[in-house]
Amino acid sequence: MALATIEQKKEVIEGRARIRELVFGIQDGLISTEGLLAGVQGATESSTVVIITGLTAMFSGAVSMAAGSYLSSNAQKEIFDKELREAEVLAAKEPYLAAEALLKSLSQEGLPREQSYRLVKLLLRERDVFLRSFQEKVFGLGSAEINQPLKAAMVMAASFVAGALIPIVPYLILAGAGALYGSAALSAATLFGVGVLKGYLAAKSPLLSGVQFFAIAVGAAGLGYLIGLVVQYFFPGLAIPVTG
Repeated sequence: MALATIEQKKEVIEGRARIRELVFGIQDGLISTEGLLAGVQGATESSTVVIITGLTAMFSGAVSMAAGSYLSSNAQKEIFDKELREAEVLAAKEPYLAAEALLKSLSQEGLPREQSYRLVKLLLRERDVFLRSFQEKVFGLGSAEINQPLKAAMVMAASFVAGALIPIVPYLILAGAGALYGSAALSAATLFGVGVLKGYLAAKSPLLSGVQFFAIAVGAAGLGYLIGLVVQYFFPGLAIPVTG
């Protein structure tokens, strides 16, 4: 295996770090929009109203999800960077303590203590290499740049839009109950497809992964609907607005 292949593999791993935002965005955009469209469809016969409502929810939801993703990822990154700086300061102030901690970590991973000692002694000659090894082995702070807030926000927004568009498409072609059933069928197929893709990337059964993803996503949506019914049962006079 050539070194270039290793570098390509690293890029693939870093790229797939965005799978969380991709799956979350598609699932949330699809489920929330499908629920909203079904509610609006029950209140009006106008396909135009349904489509405009769906598009409005899609864009507002994408902005909200992107902002939330950026803020959470940025907070995580700032804390992560702070831990890296503190580990660097510790290694600079107490190099022998850091060396001893790295020696212990390598020994715990199965490397004989004598070889661990020689390796740490060699690493001490190169400050940056020693520091990165200390940060990763002792504190678990890897150096791969996989936490990029702006990229995470962009992926979240794009995946939310993609997910929200799926249940809207049938309303552009059909009308009435046909659009509602078509939207539900297309949404179900998409959820299953996302699960299949996740299973493929994780080297697990695509079929089982698809069924699992579909069941959890639809189950969560159904649970939310049941909660709404329970609230209306105990508070019959309460009007609950339709939301995404």
